[in-house]
Amino acid sequence: MQHFESSYSTHDGKKLFLQAWLPEKARASMLLVHGLGEHSGRYADFAGKLVEAEIAVFTFDGRGHGNSESKQPTAFYESAEDYLTDIEMLFGKAKNYLAGIPAFIYGHSMGGGLVAAFVLKRKPDAAGVILSSPAIKEADGTSKLLIAVSDLVSRYLPKLKALKLDITGISRVPEEVEKYKADPLIYQESIPARTGTELYRQMKYIQSHAAEFRLPLLILHGDADRLTNPKGSQLLFEQASSKDKTLEIFPGGYHELIRDLEAERYRTLILDWLEKRI
Repeated sequence: MQHFESSYSTHDGKKLFLQAWLPEKARASMLLVHGLGEHSGRYADFAGKLVEAEIAVFTFDGRGHGNSESKQPTAFYESAEDYLTDIEMLFGKAKNYLAGIPAFIYGHSMGGGLVAAFVLKRKPDAAGVILSSPAIKEADGTSKLLIAVSDLVSRYLPKLKALKLDITGISRVPEEVEKYKADPLIYQESIPARTGTELYRQMKYIQSHAAEFRLPLLILHGDADRLTNPKGSQLLFEQASSKDKTLEIFPGGYHELIRDLEAERYRTLILDWLEKRI
């Protein structure tokens, strides 16, 4: 397995950290988009499993995340549309680097929501999409007043730390929670107002355009997820026009299924799904 690290200059002058894991001969490729607050390096073990199956993995630290921030992560980005452009450009680079083989896209959490929005808005030529605990629907009971206030704060105080995430909700495995807390590349403070508002706007777009989703689709979500709403995954699955679509619900599963009690089942489901579509 070969591992490469590099950087990419975005259309608006940002520099993003990139990395890739490549098999000797790839049968397929995947662009992996990480979740809110985290970074691409957390997927090295998963990438290793994919490489064993001869699937090349390309990924990056998103705007405001991980090694793409020169000092420390902020989880801040001005516009989700800029983030979608990053995904579009990097998916294109991955496809061109290994041309002629099926190219897939994987997104987790915020990354899952952004990948879903990317597919709906930019119509990529992808062999399939995997969404892990995607951010597609706001939490049940979110008031319209709170949304309106959040939009106002985002406009005038975009970097104000507005929303605190429950770190203990990432996994039922205590060691995984401790690893998360100890990782200096993970942003663990409250989420900036602009980031939250931009993500919410993408979620509303997905909800109203879900029927336009036509690519092969695998969605995985835990029904005890406290960080993203499993009902969003159900909504997309039910409304998507994809002829090839699968929803896997993990009873009792927390947010990071890749690090939860059924991590082995999670990886096996993904590998089996990919194998049937290569």
